[in-house]
Formats: sequence, structure tokens, C-alpha cells
Amino acid sequence: MAGGPDQGWDSAVRHGPLASVGTIYEVPDGRHCVVTFANRGADDLTPVRNGRGELWVGFLLDGDVEPAGFDDWERAWVPAELLRPVGDLRPG
Repeated sequence: MAGGPDQGWDSAVRHGPLASVGTIYEVPDGRHCVVTFANRGADDLTPVRNGRGELWVGFLLDGDVEPAGFDDWERAWVPAELLRPVGDLRPG
């Protein structure tokens, strides 16, 4: 893809679409995470990706609990093809 990391990317992973900011994904080591979304000056939220196309994720605590504060999140860049959707933070 041409351009910098702020340019829009296709919002899909091999196992399904990145349809919601509340979707819980599992990484190969068994930990659960959520993908970080940002509006980047637009009206629509899009997944945050780096120049290699990896997604910026935040890891959930045991029981799929979100950490209490912004600085409490463990975060990492993860290749999209490694994410497997397993649930939703806000089932409804």
C-alpha cells in the first residue's frame, strides 16, 4: 500500500471483519485483546495500524476485564492474521 501509516487500510482480518471496537480477539499465546480504533480527524473510527499493517492492540485482564486506567493497558503491535475473534466486551 502506498502512503504512510495514517492512510486507511482494509478493515478485515483473515478470520473475520474488524466490525466493532468491542470485539475481543485471541492471540496465539491465548491472551485476549481488543483492537485500538481512532478517528484520525475523520467521522469514522478505523483500526490503528503501523507501516507494516500490524494492529495496535490492548490486552485484557483475566476474565476479559478492561484495565482501570489508560496507563494500565499492556499494548503491542500484532499482525492482523494472528487475531481470532472470540467474543464481545459488551454482549447484547
